[in-house]
Amino acid sequence: MYFIARSFGPSAAPSSVPAVETAAQTGSSATPAQASVSNAPAPVAVNIRNFSFSPATLAVPAGTKVTWTNGDAVEHTVTANNSLFDSKPLAPGQSFSYTFTTAGSVAYHCAIHPMMTGTVVVR
Repeated sequence: MYFIARSFGPSAAPSSVPAVETAAQTGSSATPAQASVSNAPAPVAVNIRNFSFSPATLAVPAGTKVTWTNGDAVEHTVTANNSLFDSKPLAPGQSFSYTFTTAGSVAYHCAIHPMMTGTVVVR
């Protein structure tokens, strides 16, 4: 009498099979996937120089990251008039960034030198 054993479910892989499969082994394409394209707006730079913000007024789409860099020899802040953001004092060469997510107009100033003002209009 002969007995034949059958397995109807998945079987364990033999121990000689490598742990990492190649594209050919899995049947997937060997072509690299394309990198996803970001729809985020390009960042915008504002220079702090000669006790002014340059540009003093800018219009940006929502989602834009704006970076202010202190190019003066003294500390400055970037402080929103509506308290949306406050950089705290920036030493010469330091930067502060904020990403604008909501449409509207945001006026800002330097808390140390209040005559320094600027506006970001978010579309």
